[in-house]
Amino acid sequence: MGFGTPSVVATAFSTTQVPRQDRLPLWEEHNKRSLIDLHCRTLAAAGLLAAQRNLRLPRLRFTEMKGNDHVVERSPENIRSTPADTLPLCLLLEGQAFYYHSDGCEVLGAGDAILYDADRPFMYGFSTSMRQVILEVPRGLYEERTGQSGLPSPRVLRPGPGLPFAAHALAAVRTIRDALQAPPPDPQQVEDSALDLFDLLTGTHAGTSGYLPSARDYIRRHLHEPDLSAARIARAVGISDRHLTRVFAAAGTTATREIMDARLRRAADKLADPQLRSTPIGAIAASVGFVSAAHFSRAFKQAYGRTPRDARAD
Repeated sequence: MGFGTPSVVATAFSTTQVPRQDRLPLWEEHNKRSLIDLHCRTLAAAGLLAAQRNLRLPRLRFTEMKGNDHVVERSPENIRSTPADTLPLCLLLEGQAFYYHSDGCEVLGAGDAILYDADRPFMYGFSTSMRQVILEVPRGLYEERTGQSGLPSPRVLRPGPGLPFAAHALAAVRTIRDALQAPPPDPQQVEDSALDLFDLLTGTHAGTSGYLPSARDYIRRHLHEPDLSAARIARAVGISDRHLTRVFAAAGTTATREIMDARLRRAADKLADPQLRSTPIGAIAASVGFVSAAHFSRAFKQAYGRTPRDARAD
């Protein structure tokens, strides 16, 4: 059900410092070791200029990739020689892409995602510079969560009117990027969050736990807005106010408390930043969503036992 190792392994590779004639074979070699076996081609005058970071966790794999225009192909020969046994969910952050498979061709733009079976032949191409993050779910784990052993054809997932897809996608991107930046001390917690978000993005199920990382990510991205509220968060992640209350209650808190704690943590970070030493405390308070500097000072002292001015002096 996993990838064959309980360890956490981080790798990275870039073609930018590699001689041009070696870029494609070395990129393919790195992908074979850290992602899946495939062939890569590009018509770019500069050759392939691409980089990726990979993280192997006990159950999942995370990747962030950027590059210029290129095409990758996973052929029947690749699949026979090196089965992947995974279902990658690719979240396209920048660029335009196409996914060609036996039943047709899918077109993607920034903000879209595609879920596919890595052991079915495909061509995945980028006609512009691109950036994407990938969450790989092993086939056994996918079957355990969905009751399906694979996908007969790829699924394109994208934002739409009234859909919370964008909020869940942004939360998934943050979860993956944070783990790639600093391998987590508790891999299971990160994997559980990623799988909950995977379920929400793909419509596998709508349990309570999956909404917590989306709600927290929405709070982080909107802290500076004074009118941030539980009702706004609930709408953004696609649930009712009452359901949101249950989500935070399961985590031992409330949406209002979560907002306040996040604002105070970010304010504390800013007060400790030497580059913001000359920024007025009132401006820091406003930058994290406090309308009143006096309210900020009282809340900060209650949380940390000292005033914002004393915290800055330390």
